[in-house]
Amino acid sequence: MSYHLITVLLWPVFFLYTLKIALRDRSSRYFFQRLGLKYPQQNKRTIWIHCASVGETNTYFPLHLKLLEKYPDTDFVITTNTTTGASTVKKHAATRTAHCYLPIESELAIKRFLKAWKPQRCIIMETEIWPLLYKNCAKLGVPVHIINARLSHRTLNANNWILGVYKRALKNVQGILCKSEFELKNFTTLGAAPDKLNIAGNLKFTSINNETLPEQIDLNQRAYCVAASTHHNEEQQLASLWGSLNTTHLLVIAPRHPNRSDSIQKQLTELGINYSVRSKAEPITEQTRVYLADTLGELNRFMAYADFVFMGGSLIKHGGQNLLEPARLGKTVFCGPHMFNFKDEIELLLKHKACIQVSNIDELKRAFTECLKQVEQCAETGNRAKAILEQQSGTLDNYLKLLN
Repeated sequence: MSYHLITVLLWPVFFLYTLKIALRDRSSRYFFQRLGLKYPQQNKRTIWIHCASVGETNTYFPLHLKLLEKYPDTDFVITTNTTTGASTVKKHAATRTAHCYLPIESELAIKRFLKAWKPQRCIIMETEIWPLLYKNCAKLGVPVHIINARLSHRTLNANNWILGVYKRALKNVQGILCKSEFELKNFTTLGAAPDKLNIAGNLKFTSINNETLPEQIDLNQRAYCVAASTHHNEEQQLASLWGSLNTTHLLVIAPRHPNRSDSIQKQLTELGINYSVRSKAEPITEQTRVYLADTLGELNRFMAYADFVFMGGSLIKHGGQNLLEPARLGKTVFCGPHMFNFKDEIELLLKHKACIQVSNIDELKRAFTECLKQVEQCAETGNRAKAILEQQSGTLDNYLKLLN
C-alpha cells in the first residue's frame, strides 16, 4: 500500500483529531488552516519556516532575526503544529512575520497551503519529515532545507517500510544542516545523500542578544538561591535539605507548575520550615528559609540576581528542564542525574566544567554546602557557562552561509 493512499484512508482520523484540538484550544483558525482552508492570500512570495511547537520556535528565533536583517524586502511565514507554538510566534512580535498552522499530511490541504502562501523556499526545524509536503514542494520548485537537523531514536528504529518512506522523502530535500556530527551520521544511516549533508552547529546554544537585566525583585535584601522549574517531590527534598544547612541564604522555589502551590505549601508546613508565599504577598523576614515563588513569568527575574540555580525535573526521572537560561545569565547551575531531555546541553556544559551535576540529594547537599562557603569561587563555574554559550554565536553565521 502506498504512503499517499494511507494518508487518504486516514483523513477521517486527521479530521476528528484536528476538531478535538480546535475545540480544546478554542481556535477555529487552527481547525480551518490545518485542513487547508482560510489561508490569507499573498501578493508576493515568502520564505516559509516550520517549527513544530514552542521549543522549536524559541530555538529558531535567533536565526530568524538574522534572516530579517539579511532579507529586508522579504516577508516570512512561520508555521506550527500547535496553538502554543502560535502564541510563541506572536510573543516574539517579529516584523514582516506572519503565523499560520501547518496543513495536515493531505495532498489537498498541502496544495491549498502552497498556492496561498507562494513560498520561495521552505526551512524545516529539527525532526519534521513530511513525505507528501516535501514531494509537493519539489513539484513546485520550492527548495526544502532541514535545519538544526536531528533524528529521534524512534525514527531510526522504525520498521523497514517507514524507513523506506523517509529515505524517499529526503530525496526531495535540497539540504540538511545537522546540529552535530552524530546527527550527520544518523541521516547518512537513514539514506540521505552525502552531498546534501553539512554540520552547522546546534541552534539551541544561540540566543537573542539582550544585555538588559530584568528588574530585581525585592526579597528584603536577602542573598538567595533559586530552585527553578521544580516538579512533584523535588520541592520537599530541596526544602528539607535547605533546612538542614547552616546558611542565611534564602531558597526561592519556583515550581514548573505554580498551580501546585497548595500541595507544596502543605509539604512545607509538614516539614516545619519557615516559608513565605509570593502569590499571597507574604513578607520575607530574617527567619524565612524558603520563599515559594508560585507565580508565572517571573523566573528570569529571580534567576538574574541569584547566587546559584538548581534546575528542577532532574532529581526525579522527568528528564530535566532547560539549564541554558541561567547559564546565559552567568549563574552556576546545579542539576540532578536525570537530564536526558537535555543531553546536548548538559554534555556541553560538563565538558567545559560549566555546571555541577550530582547523583543524588546527599551529593547535592555537599555541593550546596561547598558553594555557600565559597560563593566567589563557585561563581567561576557560571562565568565559564556564560563564556561557552557566547562562543556559540558563530553558529548563526554558519547557518546563514549554508542557507545562502
